[in-house]
Amino acid sequence: MTLLAASERYPDRKAIVEGGASWTYRRWFECVSQVAGGLVGIGLKPGDHLVTVLKNHWQTAALHWACQLTGVI
Repeated sequence: MTLLAASERYPDRKAIVEGGASWTYRRWFECVSQVAGGLVGIGLKPGDHLVTVLKNHWQTAALHWACQLTGVI
């Protein structure tokens, strides 16, 4: 199931939990979509490569899913 499908099917279920914070699938998809918009905004296109070195946090997951949405590798 894709993130979009999960956000449509289970909008109010928890998708991400980190520490004391959590995000529903609806909120998570909105967050990922904003990050994806930022990637497009800086000129990244499908097939472009993005290299990151990040710790395992929700921001890392948001960037990963944003790359999936935009086709950035």
